[in-house]
Amino acid sequence: MFMKLIKWKDSVYKMEFFTFNEIVNKTKIEAPILFGLEHDVVPSKEDILKFEGQHNIQLTEKYKQFLLKYGGGFFGYANLYSLDKGSSFYLLHYNDIPLTNILRIADNGCGDYYVLKIVERKCQDAILFFEHDTRLLRSTKFSDIFEYLVSTGLKG
Repeated sequence: MFMKLIKWKDSVYKMEFFTFNEIVNKTKIEAPILFGLEHDVVPSKEDILKFEGQHNIQLTEKYKQFLLKYGGGFFGYANLYSLDKGSSFYLLHYNDIPLTNILRIADNGCGDYYVLKIVERKCQDAILFFEHDTRLLRSTKFSDIFEYLVSTGLKG
């Protein structure tokens, strides 16, 4: 369904929030059942700044854009951890405090995680895969959170 978009990446195409939203809106029309589950509470910009300040970390711009529009939680076939303290997808339920090397942002349902690497207190865009049994990180094909969500959450 979105193969063309993924192939564009090979030609130095980077998905921006506008394009991501267009894909989400198209998918809502074509496959509304993917959005039948409730999402988590959408945080305010102040909530995100407070979280970043409390944990001395800077989230990626794309993660913040996603949180401000969709909140997190269930998203199609995927999930994305949120800042909603009342949710089972609350970001801090899945991360060690203090946040130092990686930030777990989603899981595969089998105990493994999709993570953002933290370098000098700043989250990097590329999505990595953390294997729970070996505790090893491996790279993925996802250069950012939008690519992860389109490929994993909105695949047809």
